[in-house]
Amino acid sequence: MLSATRRLSAGDPGFRSTRRPTLKVYPEYPPRVRVEWLIASSRVVLACGALLAVAISPFASGDDWRLAFLTGLYFVYSLCVLALVWAPVRFAPAWGLSNHVFDLSAFSLFTFFTDASTSPFFIYFTFLVICGTLRWDFRGAVWTAAASFVVYAATMLYASQVLHLGPFATDAFVVRSVYLAVTAALIAYLGAYHHRFQREIGRIISWPRRVPRQPRELVGEIIAECSEALEAPRVLVIWEEPDEAEINLAWGAGGDVTWASEPEATYGSFVLSGLERKTFQAADVDDERGVVVHWSGGAFRQRVCRPINLALQARFGMRRVQSWSLDGELIRGRLFALDKPSMRLDDLILGDVVARLTVSRLDSLYLLRRLRLAAALDERLRVSRDIHDSLLQVTAGSALQLLAARRLLDRNPDEARRRLEDVQNQLEHGELEMRAFIQRLRPVSNQAGHSPSTGLAERLEEFRRRVERQWGIKVTLTAPSAADTWPQALVDGVYRIVQEGVLNGARHADPSLISVDVAVETGQVRLRIIDDGHGFPFHGTFDLRALNAMNQGPLTLKERVAELQGRLLLRSSETGTELSIDLPLAPASTEDVAPVVRSG
Repeated sequence: MLSATRRLSAGDPGFRSTRRPTLKVYPEYPPRVRVEWLIASSRVVLACGALLAVAISPFASGDDWRLAFLTGLYFVYSLCVLALVWAPVRFAPAWGLSNHVFDLSAFSLFTFFTDASTSPFFIYFTFLVICGTLRWDFRGAVWTAAASFVVYAATMLYASQVLHLGPFATDAFVVRSVYLAVTAALIAYLGAYHHRFQREIGRIISWPRRVPRQPRELVGEIIAECSEALEAPRVLVIWEEPDEAEINLAWGAGGDVTWASEPEATYGSFVLSGLERKTFQAADVDDERGVVVHWSGGAFRQRVCRPINLALQARFGMRRVQSWSLDGELIRGRLFALDKPSMRLDDLILGDVVARLTVSRLDSLYLLRRLRLAAALDERLRVSRDIHDSLLQVTAGSALQLLAARRLLDRNPDEARRRLEDVQNQLEHGELEMRAFIQRLRPVSNQAGHSPSTGLAERLEEFRRRVERQWGIKVTLTAPSAADTWPQALVDGVYRIVQEGVLNGARHADPSLISVDVAVETGQVRLRIIDDGHGFPFHGTFDLRALNAMNQGPLTLKERVAELQGRLLLRSSETGTELSIDLPLAPASTEDVAPVVRSG
């Protein structure tokens, strides 16, 4: 049973139809100038050959001067045409047809003046067939061959019946006509094959590059593109969704697409074991003795079997099938082209390219989804750190100050009043920090003029005085004046690291002195936070990786160091704690930065 079925059509707001007229990569390919230049160059070579043939082997003494005149005139004509097409030009609509007719007339005269039945210039008609193919594909080859046949027959009949130059050479006429027909057929086939190949490559290249944000739009786009590229009345795409115990089925053609989700165990294997990673086609998948052609080991091989899962075959009424494996970084599945009127082995090779494009699009969809989730998670972690270092710290400090003021209210009202003033100042400072924090969450374009008005040194000095008043601890501080030129993210990061390190020491280590030193050395910001308290429960020297492995150390501080691509060294003993932190002034590669491991 279907767990979810969606029909995507042109009227669905989640689907944008991608059906469009066949797109050519270029208005003309090969470019018209290149074709005409090739023909003109070959024409010059043929004209030189005709002159050489007339010069060394006279054909009829009475017609020598006329043949020589015609070949010379044709040589001059070929040079003129080559000069015209030497540089890119805009060709008149009748340019190709007029040149074609002129060549046909010239070759007919050459043939007439050299005994049409045995004329060596008959081979020039092959050149004319090739020119027709280059200009008008296989249709040009067919019509040129037909015109050449008529002209050649008319020339022989005129020479034998009107001029009485000899009997009609039936055997020569038949042999040469068959030669011309076979040559034209081969060239026309090559022209048709090239045209089809060009059309297929154009369809592949014209696949959209942008990945739609909506999965429905992407699925509809894939079905439409696959149906057009494979020339299939129906297309079925089946894939397993990453990290989900279900499969997705999308089928249809053009703008009429249906997308369904079903439990993973509905069909089991989509195709017969042994064909799961292979490309194959079958004229009748319902025939147990039907021949299945598959690509394996660099060659096409045959197998007699029913290749499709019976339940899947029955549901979609499969009969004539071509199928390709979808094997990507995240998704696994198959692509099916159904009900094609003609199936060629070449289609299997083309389908491999289409299948890879399909896999790439589906992989991109899920990769983008994961990136968006990861970005959202990173933003949540950043917000939680900022709230922890601003609002939470202010609230905790205010609570301690209020508790102290309450105890002093009866015994020492003046001291209690001072504590309450500290609480008021602290709350006002926290309000300013929260406003700045909220402003940073807004779009960048709306942040102009809302950066902190004080520099790092002023903020740290204000923080130092506040800690000394609230905790009764001596705090020494040195900070560089050049910090105002640092990136704002680095300034905020350094302030939050110092804040977290000092408050952790004041709250948990019971020190009498905390010293903070911020300096710049060799392109790095170096922070030293030292206290004379009783240290962490663990003793020794540990870097960021070791602390992560032990699941020890101040979590928020570790996360900030990792976010700024810095290095952390913590020394803990019974006589105090030393934090040594190096932060790059400019972000570097994150390969050597240890990720922070969050405990459950």
